[in-house]
Amino acid sequence: MRQVRLSITFNDQLNELLAQGEDRYGAALVEEKKQKVYATIRIFLARHPGVKRHHKRLKLVVYPITDTPFVVLYDFDRMELRVHFIFRGNNPLRDLDPTSAEW
Repeated sequence: MRQVRLSITFNDQLNELLAQGEDRYGAALVEEKKQKVYATIRIFLARHPGVKRHHKRLKLVVYPITDTPFVVLYDFDRMELRVHFIFRGNNPLRDLDPTSAEW
């Protein structure tokens, strides 16, 4: 199975999104969504990264995490799944620089 590598940017974005949600929805729901994100990445996407096509401009796969408001953006090869970003699903991606993720 592929190794999973999470960018610093992804970690920072996820922590910020979860902190915003905790005030509104409570710690238990936020923890549930956090676990759903990590499980989807490590269990499903690491095994089936080609489930969606690459975004034409970004050259990253944009994958919505079921039962959460989030999408992750990643790329992969035979050995590794690299998760670059996480955003709310309604976040416009038109101004995103796909090379801006910090590792």
